[in-house]
Amino acid sequence: MEVFLHKICGQPVQPPVSMQLRRCTPEQAPAVYALQNEVRAAMPDPEQFVPDTLENITAYVRNDLCIGAWQGSRLGGYLIVRFCGRSAHNYAAFMDVPRTEWEHWANADSAIVHADFRGNGLQRLMLEAALPLFPKKITHIGATVSPQNQYSLHNALASGFAIVSRREMYGGHDRYLLAKAL
Repeated sequence: MEVFLHKICGQPVQPPVSMQLRRCTPEQAPAVYALQNEVRAAMPDPEQFVPDTLENITAYVRNDLCIGAWQGSRLGGYLIVRFCGRSAHNYAAFMDVPRTEWEHWANADSAIVHADFRGNGLQRLMLEAALPLFPKKITHIGATVSPQNQYSLHNALASGFAIVSRREMYGGHDRYLLAKAL
């Protein structure tokens, strides 16, 4: 899916810059991992985002879904969606959803956009690109966001997510749990 960016590094550009939103391959997992670490290192408070290992990212790309925002060979953003089924890793487990319904939930596990490409709605666009690739049985999607990460929280709310609760997750990190019906 081709999208056009109207801002680069926060400044308007003319003509718009083209990016491709496409499913990442396992061979691209190192690029996803590198972008995760680059963006996290530049955050004012890196605790707002709990990083994942290269091994886990590779497994997610292989077994779940990762949409990348590519400008040529440069990865400018990604969205990882996990299909956890009845696993305790399913965010539905933390939202009082009956276990029998967990298989109908997906996790918006992480969304990263490089600072150069922010302000173009890429998180929302990557989610839109991912939705047609979901298994048909998925009816809801859950997400977590640090209350201090106002940019990601705003993007999630603008994408139709609603805050369900607030709790400690990921080894003691304060998080909002969000849900969206599809």
